[in-house]
Amino acid sequence: MIISFNRSLLEVSSTGAYIKSLVLDGEKIINDSHDGNDTHGGSAVLFPFGNRIRNAEYKYNNINYKLPKNNGENSIHGLVRDKIFNVIVSCNKIEFFMDFNDESYPGNAFINVSYILNERSFRTDFTVTSKNEKIPVEIGFHPYFYFPDKCIFRSGKIMMLNYLDEYFPDGTLSDTSINGSDISKLSIDNCFYVHGPVILEGNKKIRIDRENMDYLVIYTGLYEKTKSIAVEPMTGAPDVYNNKIGLIELNKGESFHCSYTINLI
Repeated sequence: MIISFNRSLLEVSSTGAYIKSLVLDGEKIINDSHDGNDTHGGSAVLFPFGNRIRNAEYKYNNINYKLPKNNGENSIHGLVRDKIFNVIVSCNKIEFFMDFNDESYPGNAFINVSYILNERSFRTDFTVTSKNEKIPVEIGFHPYFYFPDKCIFRSGKIMMLNYLDEYFPDGTLSDTSINGSDISKLSIDNCFYVHGPVILEGNKKIRIDRENMDYLVIYTGLYEKTKSIAVEPMTGAPDVYNNKIGLIELNKGESFHCSYTINLI
């Protein structure tokens, strides 16, 4: 489905509440997938975990859970990408919602994802409510921003998570020289802890403001040939169910809300 606002346009799917493409004031912001995979372009919703879970397993409340192995021996990018959401469309806003449960996840949750399109801005909101028992939560989004030539990254205070191995943080942070760099020329697949807004500048200039999403995964690897950079707002770190870095826990009836906004400046 497609909604528009003056020269802005949003194309989405009810499967996974997936964003296929986004244009603001005539500028291409989010690049579509070149091969149909929803994490090789567009913007996927990542819930109830955002990045990898080591060995596709975790323990919660003394119960062992097994996740689908979809990244070698690991599990990645949550469990809702193939789920059909209910949808409400009103003018320049689309709301997706569903009751979520899965055999590999404790408890049931109600989740709501809303997109608001304006002429030079686009806002994404996510709210999750535990319906029956304590649940672990991580929320992420996987937007590929279209920067065909260069992408200068600027932010406030930024620290890089140190990794135990290729994919899994050890809980410590270190300084990074990424601020002010053209990240399109770097090979990055890392999680960062970032305060304040993020600026991306190349063929256009955008600002990304985040609420309750202090982590950011930047990916400039295999799919950079699509002329886009994945800059992914997250509420926690990779392997969050095991290392607990940024883990959110909700008791029955409790809710959590997060959001991010893209501004064309």
